[in-house]
Amino acid sequence: MLKRQCIAFAFIINCILVLGSPGDRLPKFKECVKRCDILTCGNSQGFNNPSKQELRSWKKEQLKEGLFQELPLDWSLQLLGWECFPNCDYQCQRLVTEDRRAKGEKVLQFHGKWPFVRVFGIQEFFSTVFSIANFVPNYRGYRMLRRNYRYEQVKGNTEIVNLLWGYLIISLVSLGAWTFSAIFHLRDTWTREKLDYYFAGATVLSGFYGIFCRVFRLHQIKANTKRRLFAIFLICCYIGHITRLTLNWSYTYNMQANVLCGFLQNIGWTYQSLNTFVYQSETKRGSASKKHIVKRIADALRRDFANPEVNWTLLPIVLVTSVCFGMSFELLDFAPLGDLLDAHAIWHFVTIWPAYYWYPYMIKDINYNIKQSKLK
Repeated sequence: MLKRQCIAFAFIINCILVLGSPGDRLPKFKECVKRCDILTCGNSQGFNNPSKQELRSWKKEQLKEGLFQELPLDWSLQLLGWECFPNCDYQCQRLVTEDRRAKGEKVLQFHGKWPFVRVFGIQEFFSTVFSIANFVPNYRGYRMLRRNYRYEQVKGNTEIVNLLWGYLIISLVSLGAWTFSAIFHLRDTWTREKLDYYFAGATVLSGFYGIFCRVFRLHQIKANTKRRLFAIFLICCYIGHITRLTLNWSYTYNMQANVLCGFLQNIGWTYQSLNTFVYQSETKRGSASKKHIVKRIADALRRDFANPEVNWTLLPIVLVTSVCFGMSFELLDFAPLGDLLDAHAIWHFVTIWPAYYWYPYMIKDINYNIKQSKLK
């Protein structure tokens, strides 16, 4: 679920990467891909045919060295959607990378990605594993929200049900996002990449809906019309967003849209966190201050920053900050350790633990700051 908090930042990194990679432009890589395609794929890409002498030389070397995997591909590769030419691309990335290492040269990226070693056919093993690991706390959170949703339905607490419904949507979209993240990292294809981006955008937008409803109290019965109109507006925005990308894909536009929405969302959670912190702090004292909000926040921090009965309301700030810190690894992009673990995988790892705390926080926020307070 925390994926939505900082996913917009990831688009910046991805936009930089997709502009092109030096490995793609290496003559040796291009020649390798051409040779592999002609020898094992029947020249599926329509490369210029080599001379008969050159072709004989290639076949002789292939027979002796076995550089390229012959068809049919292993069942594990076929299961994950690997085809002949993409497999050639992968093999050449590995051959070129090992050759450069042997010569003491720098490891380069190909197609905006590092040349990972496949594990059981999985292209980005750790990113896949950590994406699946992120699914677990979000599924756990979904079940937690669903239990509370049904309980409040039975009790007839319509306003709480309205808010929990929004949170349930967020959790379901997050589950979809992590599912397609795992599928994308299993085997990188253009279709899977688009689905990963589409669901990432949906997490940002659904998260924006959730915090907007919480901050502006759209869960209240008197705000039913406003809440529904806002939901319809966001759905229309998302449909327009997907349509725009379908007709004319643009990483820049995608980045700008998600950065804006993600930024507003984080402002919302920060405001909500500080607002409830001040309320809880002043409630413990038995009276509300009439000072300026900045002074009220400062007073509350001075009094109750270390008070566990109050400081739990600051958890959203901690979680958002921690995930964004984890994403800073993207800026320190480095060749994968052991050709398996890169900065992007580390980010996915960092987002696992916050999700375990996020859902209980939302339930506690409802119980303490809505049910038992005047913050409605």
